[in-house]
Amino acid sequence: MGASISLDSKYRLILNTEVECISINSSSPKAKAKASGGSGHKHRDDDKSRSGSGSGSDSESGSESGSDSDRSDSGSESDGEKTYTVKLTPEIIGYIRSYIRKTQFLDEFDLITEIELDKYDHAPGSAIVFNSDSIVFMPNNQTLEAVGEWEYLESDKPVVSSSSKSKSKSGGGRSRHRHDNDDDDEDRHRAASSKYKTKDDDLPVGEIENVLTEKFQEYNKTREFVIHESKSSFLALLIKSVEVVKV
Repeated sequence: MGASISLDSKYRLILNTEVECISINSSSPKAKAKASGGSGHKHRDDDKSRSGSGSGSDSESGSESGSDSDRSDSGSESDGEKTYTVKLTPEIIGYIRSYIRKTQFLDEFDLITEIELDKYDHAPGSAIVFNSDSIVFMPNNQTLEAVGEWEYLESDKPVVSSSSKSKSKSGGGRSRHRHDNDDDDEDRHRAASSKYKTKDDDLPVGEIENVLTEKFQEYNKTREFVIHESKSSFLALLIKSVEVVKV
């Protein structure tokens, strides 16, 4: 509680996960759209090529595996689409571990963990990003754990004082005070720059956790992280919450 991000320390991001199976009736409009490549997933075409060479029987057993004991009670069904949370099996654990090593996931992870800092009173264009050394899946508590460091990205945008703008608009013909005005403008520019926070200022861990959780939840809505597909269903990895822990 109350902890701040330190840029010279190692951190562990603990991502609580859930695996959801989306089973689609082959005669439904959604299934036909999926079969023709019309899915709403940004990376679905790439996922199809990566889901690769597994046989039909393997795919079915992985995504709709056997007994009801492998499924949780929660789920929903609409328009021929049935959604339910699945329990982890060795096969599903293998899908997850394979997926989080793929370039697509690693690139998305980098994008998600880059957080713009404008609304936290830092200069426009400044950001913080998590540079992960490793990402592993821990089946015992169903979490992804990424270890790495936070990097502060300085703003590359020039900081302009609003008072300087108004001065330049209204100060047109008064040349005898031009030198004094220039000095005043420099002072105002420095003041405008200094009003922003820098990498030396506190950045609360709780804020970072909230932002990351919200960003991952947006990906959950479109079931972006598809770890496995078959003809009539697919498995999506959902990130439910994020905890940031200093190592």
